[in-house]
Amino acid sequence: MNVPPHVANRRSVFPQFFTDRAVSRATIDTLLEAANLAPSHRKTEPWRYRVYTGKGKQTLLREMQTTYENLNGTETWTEKLANKFGKKLEQSPVVLVIFLSRDPAASVPEWEEVAAVGASVTNLWNSLADFNLGGYWSSPGFLCGDYGAYPGTPANHRCLGMFYLGYHEAPELPRPRGGWAEKVTYVG
Repeated sequence: MNVPPHVANRRSVFPQFFTDRAVSRATIDTLLEAANLAPSHRKTEPWRYRVYTGKGKQTLLREMQTTYENLNGTETWTEKLANKFGKKLEQSPVVLVIFLSRDPAASVPEWEEVAAVGASVTNLWNSLADFNLGGYWSSPGFLCGDYGAYPGTPANHRCLGMFYLGYHEAPELPRPRGGWAEKVTYVG
């Protein structure tokens, strides 16, 4: 394979494989600096991240509950949901909530800004192996459906998911992919 190692080594590592080893602020900052180098049309740089560590993850769990209840009206946050998401938060030394910050001037189509946020997350994800970290991008429907409304964010912000990261002891699992040539058409 002639693919650069930082791309070939990118993989999803789920929270159940994370260790309890803390990730330093300097490492998180370096990952976010890599994320910030993503391309964006007209330099709108629409990615925004909230970083939750330590006791901040309890704040995140409450924000998730508020979002769920605001979007679902009569449905309430259940113990089952609290356990499901609480466990993932507990297992993850760091959780990033990913936002699209839509250009108020709408100088580019929204899909281009969503793609730019995806490029930003990809930069971060491709940098994890350099620190022996693993990560997983999740987009719970109640946070990200219709781009999600999130407590305490400006009207032009939309939640595009959560990124769990940490040091890990994940086994090497198969990552099957179809051949790249089957997805490409050359013209000319």
